[in-house]
Amino acid sequence: MGDENGVTFLGNAFIKNFLLGALFLLLVGWVMLIYFILPRETPLILHYNVYFGVDLLGTWWQAYVLQGVASLLFLLHTALGYSFYKKKDRFAAYILLLATNFILFGVAVVSASIAFINY
Repeated sequence: MGDENGVTFLGNAFIKNFLLGALFLLLVGWVMLIYFILPRETPLILHYNVYFGVDLLGTWWQAYVLQGVASLLFLLHTALGYSFYKKKDRFAAYILLLATNFILFGVAVVSASIAFINY
């Protein structure tokens, strides 16, 4: 679907860049977790605090939960952005997808931290 200028959702340069950035951040997070966090019996460090040390342990699959939620959030925000864009509210779509990139950057940092602290 295009807007009044005939530019489709995926044809818009801002949208395309936001989506490519978000996909890159998702891919980085998933690759780090898949490469470094393997199924194992011993507890995994899920949170480390500089003042108190390790304060949250869990099983290996719990490291993937945040990345899974981030993937669902990406899909939801992309669908909402498409809906806004289709209703001629491009600015709302831009802000939503920009916020998605910020959130996914934070999730990628957390995934890298979990991966490297348990390596």
